[in-house]
This record gives sequence, structure tokens and C-alpha cells, in this order.
Amino acid sequence: MTMFEDLIRLRNELERAAGARPGGPYPPANVYDDGDAFHVRAEIPGIDKTALEVTVKANQLLIRGQRIVAPASEQAAYHRREREGGTFRRIVTLPERVDAERIQASYTNGVLEVTVPRAAESRPRKIAIA
Repeated sequence: MTMFEDLIRLRNELERAAGARPGGPYPPANVYDDGDAFHVRAEIPGIDKTALEVTVKANQLLIRGQRIVAPASEQAAYHRREREGGTFRRIVTLPERVDAERIQASYTNGVLEVTVPRAAESRPRKIAIA
């Protein structure tokens, strides 16, 4: 192995130990705001929903789970390995306070959808003009 290959291997091992994935945070997520709630959609294919955990603390949503990848046979030699197994965690920081009691989550076809309502004091309020 060259010194460059050793450095890449070391970086990948450090990222794996820290829970990071090459190419960016895992799982990839879209977050949008409809005025009343924040919506988080995370792509997590190939995971049973019982292996997922969603928690909230203050304005941080934590998605944690584990992907189990069946190993190839001992005689197999990988040509490419892009899907890794192991545990992961992703923290999504939301810009305002949320109502933790009303959060809802669903998992369909590998997509986790979490609806996080804004706290009452964070919602826009229309003011009547006298």
C-alpha cells in the first residue's frame, strides 16, 4: 500500500469510529418548515423500523439506528463496497423551540418522516390592527 492509500484508510476508519460516513452526514435528510411544523425526511433504506430510534431534546432531533449488512462469503472478493453496516446517528438542529409532546414519525419504503410541531410561542401570530 502507498502512503496515500494508508491515509485514506485511516481517514475512513476515523470517520466510521465517529459515526460519520464518507460523502457527508448519514442519513441524508431534507428539512422544511410549513409555518406550523418542521418536517424531516431522512432516507434510510434497508433498515427495519425496530432498529431506528428518534428522540428530541430542546430543538435537536436525534435519529439513531443500525444497519445490518449480510457479509459476503469468505471466498468473495469485493470489487466495490459502498453500502456499509453498523450504527449511525444524525442530529438535526431545528431553528426554533418545538412541541416535543406532539412529534409524529412514520417509516415507509426506507424513508423516515418526522413532523415536529413548533412550540406555541414560536408560531407566527397575526396581530389585529385597531
